[in-house]
Amino acid sequence: MFEELLELYKTKAEEIESKRKEAQAMITLVSAIEKIYAELGSKQNDVELLGRLIDQVDRLSKEVADLKSQIRARQGRIAPVREASGSDGKALDNHARTLIDIIAERPGRYTTSELVDVLGLNKTTVISVMKRALELDPKHVKMTQGKRRKLYLSYVLDEGAENAEASAGAGESDKMKLELMAMT
Repeated sequence: MFEELLELYKTKAEEIESKRKEAQAMITLVSAIEKIYAELGSKQNDVELLGRLIDQVDRLSKEVADLKSQIRARQGRIAPVREASGSDGKALDNHARTLIDIIAERPGRYTTSELVDVLGLNKTTVISVMKRALELDPKHVKMTQGKRRKLYLSYVLDEGAENAEASAGAGESDKMKLELMAMT
């Protein structure tokens, strides 16, 4: 009987020991899962922070590009830009007059993309400004359409001005071409 009790005691002790080991393993597993969750949470915060930083850099790069195009437009002109005074309806006319002034100073063939850079406006607005410039000065402003519906705007000089330009020489013409190429 003593041996049976001893055997029963050993069996019970082994069961208790295995339950204890099982509970210890569960505690270790839970703590490992908590650590993984905490690391994932910190990585998620890092990813969100990086996303916000990327958005800020993207926004700042767009602002810098806008400022560069505005500076290029101002450096390309001798005459000051006329400020938009009044309602929004006059803004299109003011942009069109500014465009006419720009292309009159540097006659040539301009694409819509080049004018987007020069004026610092979006493409849709630039197309509207091109059309309005054609309406305001149809004698000098010519609009043509190239391949793939690409729009071109050019400034046609008066006949007297063309003769004066022809006598100026090819050196000035080459310089103007280089400047136009630099703008693109």
